[in-house]
Amino acid sequence: MKQTDSNKKLIRQCIRGQRNAQNLLYNQHKVFLFGICMRYAKDRAEAQDILQEGFYKILKDLKQYNQVGPLQAWMRKVMVNTALMYIRKYRKVNYVEWEDFTHQKVKGSDISLMSEDRSKAIIHLIRNLPSSYQTVFNLRAIEGYSFKEIAQMLEANEATLRSHYLRARTALQEMLKKELY
Repeated sequence: MKQTDSNKKLIRQCIRGQRNAQNLLYNQHKVFLFGICMRYAKDRAEAQDILQEGFYKILKDLKQYNQVGPLQAWMRKVMVNTALMYIRKYRKVNYVEWEDFTHQKVKGSDISLMSEDRSKAIIHLIRNLPSSYQTVFNLRAIEGYSFKEIAQMLEANEATLRSHYLRARTALQEMLKKELY
């Protein structure tokens, strides 16, 4: 999908360092990008840190965007990679340990799956998974990466990641049962 002329112009202006164009690009995509950050973060503050770091990388590397596919898809990939780097740097997640999470209580379970905003409730549940489960679940179930791709990204054993994904799904199912019944 080709970019429109106005998008191409905006991208060129951003590459040249024009602040008003960079602000416009940020404002056009911040909600979408923040949603990605919230899926990987443990709270809003961490998501904001990831967003800031990721958008800096987007602006820095915008000249590498080839303008063939949608800009938002390229930005999504940069943001996911930024989130993974953030997790590696600050959380020190170990993808080989086994964590029995299914019996732990969800923090702040004042969420309601019966409300209109079910997606926020589900994201809240995902954020309460252990970091290794949360990351693998997001990459597989939401981003659509294969286990082979995830193993390469996280530098972890593919079988271990499959196990983390299945445990994450089981834990989410248990949390959903508790919230619904």
